Amino acid sequence: MKQWMIGAVAIPAMLAGAQAHAQSKFEIYGLISGGIGYLTNQGGPHNFEALSGTNQNPRIGFRGQEDLGGGTRAIMNLENGFNMMTGAASQSGRLFGRLSYVGLSNNSMGTLTLGRQYEAVKDYLGPVVIASNGVHIGDNDNGYNNLRAQNSVKYISPTFNNFNVTALYGFGEAAGDASINRVMSIGSGYKGGNFRWAVAFTQMDTPNSTRSPDGAMGNDYASSLLIFNKSKVSSAGVRRQRIAGTGGFYTVGNTDFGAMYSNTRYEYLDNTKLTLQNFDINLVNHFTPALNLGASYFYTTGKYDTINNKPKWHQINLQADYFLSKRTDVAITYSYQLAAGDAQNATIFGFPSSSDKKQAVLMLGMRHVF
Repeated sequence: MKQWMIGAVAIPAMLAGAQAHAQSKFEIYGLISGGIGYLTNQGGPHNFEALSGTNQNPRIGFRGQEDLGGGTRAIMNLENGFNMMTGAASQSGRLFGRLSYVGLSNNSMGTLTLGRQYEAVKDYLGPVVIASNGVHIGDNDNGYNNLRAQNSVKYISPTFNNFNVTALYGFGEAAGDASINRVMSIGSGYKGGNFRWAVAFTQMDTPNSTRSPDGAMGNDYASSLLIFNKSKVSSAGVRRQRIAGTGGFYTVGNTDFGAMYSNTRYEYLDNTKLTLQNFDINLVNHFTPALNLGASYFYTTGKYDTINNKPKWHQINLQADYFLSKRTDVAITYSYQLAAGDAQNATIFGFPSSSDKKQAVLMLGMRHVF
């Protein structure tokens, strides 16, 4: 990673004293990841594809901090997501769609930020999903971070007795009704020795409302990847989405064991409801200093209240990840999904649905971090 002290850059001599008193740090960072994939069933036929983000979604970012004295720092972070294969910006073409915030951080009082940033489910439960090398069906619990909260204020507490707390409020900005397209989120985590565990809750109110297109969810919620963002009965949008979950890791020797449960409830504008429960277990074995072997299993069970429809999905994920250096690795990943119950199609996240209840994808990819 490139990083340097701003005070080391050639600046007028009159600023030298100020830099000596309160030094600042600025960092450019990112990663590029891509490869090839084979999908067994894409609406019927199989498909070979060049894929961006096989190991991790590409990004380039800028972050910095200024020491204000007394344990307080001004902080900032701008992060752009992009498609490695085409060069196009991700997150609906935003310049800094992954992160864009500024704030203050104090050693004893915590961190307060304002901008486009992560909600608590991603912060606390997202690492379990990432360790699984897969995504729960339709990313219904936002474990893969397809939804970010813009226009948001976020507080992260200091760590006390191995615990910390996060709270976020994203402004809807609709005239006359502050609840339209707003986000509220809270979470808490524990880290002690070999054990890490967390709980989190997020609520999104009318997240894709035309009355507040620039509210907390912006246009993120309209993504075609989010296959539950419309009612199965009438295609009406979502009035409210609530996500509650708990999960974490326990390390034994060279193996990290992860587990997670999340409950996602959609309330649609046509007064229908869908509840999805996700069960996730995974492990990552650090077989050698250079080779990680991972395996996971997801089970999602759902229920539409009005039509008494009960879809289910099973998914397994396997990965071998080999590090050529500290910053460069290659990985082979296999995912298989089976639709069950009333579910008619398998839909591995990021790919078109199958024509039947089975779908598998095999990916070979490379990642370089800078």
